Amino acid sequence: MLKELQLQNFRGFESHTVPLRTTTVIVGRNNAGKSTIVEALRLVSLVVNRYRGLTFSNVPNWLDIPRYYRGVSPSLKNTEINLTGIFHRYGDPPAQITARFMSGESISIYLGAEELHAVIFDSGGRVVSTKGEATRISLPRVSILPQIAPLAREERILNPEYVNASISSSLASLHFRNQIFFLRHFYADFRNIAESSWHGLRLRELDFDGESPEPGKLSFFVQDGDFTAEVGWMGHGLQMWLQTMWFLTRTRGDTTVILDEPDVYMHADLQRKLIRLLKGRYPQVIVATHSSEIMAEVEPEDVLIVNRHEGASIFAASFPAAQQVLTSMGSVHNLQLARLWTSRRFLMVEGDDVALLKRFQNTLFPDSEQPIDTIPSMSVGGWGGWNYAVGSSMFLENAGGEGITTYCILDSDYHTDEEVVARKEDAKRRGVELHIWARKEIENYFLVPTTIQRLIAARVKDESAAPSIEEISAQLNQVADDLYEETFDALSSAIQHRDRKIDAGTANKRARTVIDVQWQTEPGRLSIISGKRALAMLSQWSKDSYDVSFSSLQIAKNLRPDEIADEVRGVIESIEMNHPFPD
Repeated sequence: MLKELQLQNFRGFESHTVPLRTTTVIVGRNNAGKSTIVEALRLVSLVVNRYRGLTFSNVPNWLDIPRYYRGVSPSLKNTEINLTGIFHRYGDPPAQITARFMSGESISIYLGAEELHAVIFDSGGRVVSTKGEATRISLPRVSILPQIAPLAREERILNPEYVNASISSSLASLHFRNQIFFLRHFYADFRNIAESSWHGLRLRELDFDGESPEPGKLSFFVQDGDFTAEVGWMGHGLQMWLQTMWFLTRTRGDTTVILDEPDVYMHADLQRKLIRLLKGRYPQVIVATHSSEIMAEVEPEDVLIVNRHEGASIFAASFPAAQQVLTSMGSVHNLQLARLWTSRRFLMVEGDDVALLKRFQNTLFPDSEQPIDTIPSMSVGGWGGWNYAVGSSMFLENAGGEGITTYCILDSDYHTDEEVVARKEDAKRRGVELHIWARKEIENYFLVPTTIQRLIAARVKDESAAPSIEEISAQLNQVADDLYEETFDALSSAIQHRDRKIDAGTANKRARTVIDVQWQTEPGRLSIISGKRALAMLSQWSKDSYDVSFSSLQIAKNLRPDEIADEVRGVIESIEMNHPFPD
């Protein structure tokens, strides 16, 4: 993946660093430099996607760099890149673009008045100067969606070499049917992603045999709802969506994809759907946009704020920072409210439980259109934060109407059945969808021997030395026994805290009655102990015995659908479907 870009003497940038992450949404005022960054990325894409097939040549005479900096000079034909006026404030050449990758490799692209010279460095910083050396490194593919436009009303079959050479240029929209015709092996996947992402859409077969009423003419019929027509007569929004889905199909195996203002011609719902598709499909996604809808779909720390007058672009640190960018762009759009009105859900949890719920959702609903971590949420700090939860629900009802579902998920800790019932009744009166875990806390649902065994076996140096499922289960029971006194004391303290009139002896007696019932079975023991403490102790045992430690998040990532408790499944399904929690 790309780690950063450095631009020197390149158009509006004198010297500027552009950091990049797995998801990067590039924003800024008009003339801030977003398009220039995308142009630089186009040049990077040109080099990394072609370098193995190019001839390595000596440093050109116009360039004053070390003579051993041999490199490649890909043609700019059909790339829409014009080197005229490319130097900062119309100064002297060269301009320089340096791209660094997470794996350690880098490329430096030197731009002259009429040509470029690209030097490739391996992960050790050594110059790659021959085709033979180039075969020994593997730069990740970088693909950029070409500037797409409404389709031509008609297309005739063209020369396949010409179509392929123009596939990343501004001619791509004029050759859409030809691309499908010549790259028909992508068609099944293209139809699947297009139809599944646009309700009511059906793609009819393109005339692959080239037979039509007019020789050489290509026709591609699509059905949108109850209306069927040749694609050139469909609305521009659908045409743009189909071209974007075709690009995603062709670049499925690429590491990095880049889209420049894909929101043009797209309704707000499609903008949100597009960014979700991208995030789940590629290791790295870079999007330059003015769209508040796209900004609302990512975390603020993924929003890169560009200002060509500064030495570096910076990521927003919070929603207020991202909101400030929108305001500076002249938008009155509120990102937090946009998320709220889009998801129609609000989630209140204890601590950082959203990250754990997200892992459950990834397993149960891998293609979800509403990832849990994009739902507006807040931590209420446990049972003591109930008044905050109630107040938030009342605010949301006034701000957004009855269409917003407020979910609240609490640990049961050591609250009595009577307390749980009373809290649920209060939640029902106040319009809050409340679920209280049957086990002590969410971490108790990760005490799954089969998952833990699989996790250790995958990371231990000698897989044959990994513990068996039975050994993991036995160790869990040992951990539970070690936590007996701690659990007993916590339960007794909770009982006495609720009823301060009783003495410690009475609290201990009541606690022993509860814990003795639970301790009769393994599920009972593993549900009443502290899941956090149990996981920490089990991880320490694994570290001491097998040099493998783990966290609840790592276990959550490795859970299989049949290892997720029915209770958890019901909670995740309710949030996914925006339905009430099961009783």
